[in-house]
Amino acid sequence: MKRLSIILLIMTAVIVMNAREKNFTQININKYDLIEFAKTRIDNDLKHRTDKLQVVPMKGFLLGDTELFWTDGLDVFSTMYEDEIHEVRMTPTHFYDSKRKMCPTGPMSVKGNNVYPQKTPDMKVTVERLGEYTMLVVRNSQNIPVKSYYYMTNEELNNNYWALFLPILLAGNYTTADGKNVVFGPKMPFYTGDKYDCDPGFYSHYVMPDFSSIYIAYGAGRVNHGDPSSPKYGKMPGGGGAGALMGPMEWNVTITIDGLLAKVTCDQKFVDHNPRIDKETELTKVQCPYEGIDGKWAFASVIPLTHSLLKLFPADVLTLMRGEIYARHGDTFNNPETQRYFDAQPWYKRSGKPVKLTNLERFNYALIKQVEHDKKNNQ
Repeated sequence: MKRLSIILLIMTAVIVMNAREKNFTQININKYDLIEFAKTRIDNDLKHRTDKLQVVPMKGFLLGDTELFWTDGLDVFSTMYEDEIHEVRMTPTHFYDSKRKMCPTGPMSVKGNNVYPQKTPDMKVTVERLGEYTMLVVRNSQNIPVKSYYYMTNEELNNNYWALFLPILLAGNYTTADGKNVVFGPKMPFYTGDKYDCDPGFYSHYVMPDFSSIYIAYGAGRVNHGDPSSPKYGKMPGGGGAGALMGPMEWNVTITIDGLLAKVTCDQKFVDHNPRIDKETELTKVQCPYEGIDGKWAFASVIPLTHSLLKLFPADVLTLMRGEIYARHGDTFNNPETQRYFDAQPWYKRSGKPVKLTNLERFNYALIKQVEHDKKNNQ
């Protein structure tokens, strides 16, 4: 947290300097416009979500002489093949937070062209590809995925590509208790029309050691993408005008079955936010930011997920997240309570036909179920 506070102070100082020079200055974060990149990424995800999940050769990925980088969406790890001892070492980088008790996969033993975690030899490590995602996947003896990581190029690592996954999962259309419409997360291309306005992109996040909540620092997105002439410009929870350029707002977010419980932990007095939010605010989720894909957790049918990202969701949310995968295909449920829940969703329609999941959905369903099982057993 100390390191995060220092980073935030430096960022705030840079923002203030920009504000003095010129209002509404475009601010590029770490040489990359992460929000623009998120648009491109989401468009590509929608194109490739029905592709096959294909196993690719280990050589060049885990069996090579080059250090490679992987992320679980929260932290970054590197792999290196030690040819003399036939091991692949997987170690956390400086982004790694030991307080969260994350367990990297390595070291891994190499036998021929196969790789196995040393502490769990009954499991197997594979490299699998779906669309533009290349994943390092740990599967158990039943071939069920238990851990997964996204591959990153050096450019993606240097430009904080790993930090995109969490805001994409939290993004969506929300409503507040007083009926206001809110967009939470990076601006997406299909947030259009008069109903929604854009909430900011974010600087950084920190996941609490027990995975119970997420600390998020907001700021520049209001200026990058907000329209000061819009009547909605200052009416979102925490929304603000050009004054937001002078310093970030800090949230503590807890994921709930209905959406987010967002508590503002810092809102600088000299920043004119309208209205000011000084207490916990319930944001009820209406829709994920994927055009044509229904449900609160539509990302489970769009992008391959990781165990660490899923650990952020409570077990009851994971149960419904799994159910949504089948509900999007019009399947019915044996559990009466689950069936009533989906019958109440405006997008749900029973198809009466056998359901066939995509490769991506089967992968995510199995991983969600595994994380859900682990969370329930550790309660």
